Amino acid sequence: MFQTGTMKLESGKRIKGMMQVESHDLKLPVCAVCGCKEGPVVLITAGIHGAEYIGIQTARELSKELDPKEINGTIVFLLVANPQAAFSYTRLFVPEDGKNLNRAFPGKKDGSLSEKIAYTIEHELHSQADYYIDLHAGDTHEQVMPFVYYPGIAREEVMEKSRKMAEATGMKIRVKSSAATGSYNYAAIEGVPSILMERGGGGSFTNEQLASYKRDVVNVLSALGVVSKDREEEKDNIQNEVVNAVYTDSLAEGFWHPAKQPGEWFLKGDLLGTVEDVWGTPLQLCHAEFDGIVLYETTAMGVREGDSLIAYGECRQLS
Repeated sequence: MFQTGTMKLESGKRIKGMMQVESHDLKLPVCAVCGCKEGPVVLITAGIHGAEYIGIQTARELSKELDPKEINGTIVFLLVANPQAAFSYTRLFVPEDGKNLNRAFPGKKDGSLSEKIAYTIEHELHSQADYYIDLHAGDTHEQVMPFVYYPGIAREEVMEKSRKMAEATGMKIRVKSSAATGSYNYAAIEGVPSILMERGGGGSFTNEQLASYKRDVVNVLSALGVVSKDREEEKDNIQNEVVNAVYTDSLAEGFWHPAKQPGEWFLKGDLLGTVEDVWGTPLQLCHAEFDGIVLYETTAMGVREGDSLIAYGECRQLS
């Protein structure tokens, strides 16, 4: 039975509480819903990047809406992993130490706050999970198309279970990650099948986007046998897998002008965007290296050297 701190679930109960961050006075909100029947423990986290609000709201609403009587197993929601960023509209980083929490795993017991949060999530939550879903979005300066990552650095059986989770979302694009960083990637390396979902951005969302995100999550829970609901997919939905992804950063300080939008298809050689100086002189022309689709891009016009500009992928269609 799942337990963290003084929180201990009982069959058919929903319990809310605060999880103490290791060696710090910060506490993180957790809601755990235990079904009346036995089943796996599914961890769902949100707010690792605190201003990615659609993920937080998806977790908040599902944690209240899912009925313990209709659940097989336990669903554990970490509602906001990076609360001060959420409350202060801070993009990407933990305000207290200026670090990206998603790059801090597995964390350090005696490190900075980001490292302590990562350590706590890994030891208190990853370690008790059978499956893991991490909810993200485009940050305040980004827009993403709906897509899902699954880990590409883990044991084969973990990657395959993760791939099936990604497929179950019903999202049109899935990406096999080549990274070893991030909460979900680290969990997978430790043996927990995991995915990271993306949708929306800009620090806001619509009711339609929120409903879609909740549907995506419930689709995965249904495929895992945790909830007894039929999967819902968009019409004519055929999932494509990104077999090659490019993440383009700015080479100079300047003004970014994208030529394509998230979810838009393009051909090899197409102009994806331009960085200009203040006089309008092009400093960087971003041309597509292959036919593909835009996954996400920054919506901020002003960029610094090293800032992310655009991510795109080469796809193969799957049945």
